[in-house]
Amino acid sequence: MIKRSKNTKENGTIEYIVYEEGKNFVGVCLTFDIVEEGENPTELLKSIKESAELHLETVIKNKLSDDLLNRYAPKEYWDKYFDISKNLEKSPQNAFPIRSPYYQSLVAVS
Repeated sequence: MIKRSKNTKENGTIEYIVYEEGKNFVGVCLTFDIVEEGENPTELLKSIKESAELHLETVIKNKLSDDLLNRYAPKEYWDKYFDISKNLEKSPQNAFPIRSPYYQSLVAVS
């Protein structure tokens, strides 16, 4: 189980990664366990972020359980996330087509 601060409808963090796998890219919203595949990493990141935002909006609008904001992806994706993080620290800024992992603060909109 991945340990992170507990997200609520009022605040929290959404974490993403986008990485190459074979001829395609995989985008993961690690916080909500949403996974997508695509050929363009930039478009994939946009799509995975839109999916996460829709999930957040649905939870808030329908007053659903905060547990749905803490539904973390399986360990295999977190392992990839930590590997990517380590590699970014060692690599020049332009080594990857897009910067990943990404962090986005959760902000409730009434």
